[in-house]
Amino acid sequence: MEITEKKALASLDNYIKNIDAQRKLKQSSRQVAPVTDKEGDKVELSAEAKQIQTAGRLIKAMPEIREEKVAHIRNQLKTGTYQIDSGKIAAAMLKEALSDENI
Repeated sequence: MEITEKKALASLDNYIKNIDAQRKLKQSSRQVAPVTDKEGDKVELSAEAKQIQTAGRLIKAMPEIREEKVAHIRNQLKTGTYQIDSGKIAAAMLKEALSDENI
């Protein structure tokens, strides 16, 4: 089993497309007159759009590698105290295999 960054990004992309499609459906079901003033057009984002925007900013701000966690595990490997939970690994493998079958 291989977990890649591409798989995570594809999942996020699908989620954003799904949210965007839902938003478009909601907008088409209720027509809202555009708001304008002397300065030009204004856009008001829904609460859901603001949450998506915030999530996007948080994801971009996250480091690709969690340095603290890597350092902690590296230290455990050096000292011989790193323990692998085979039950968690097996459960994750089964969960992924079952989710792949449902696609």
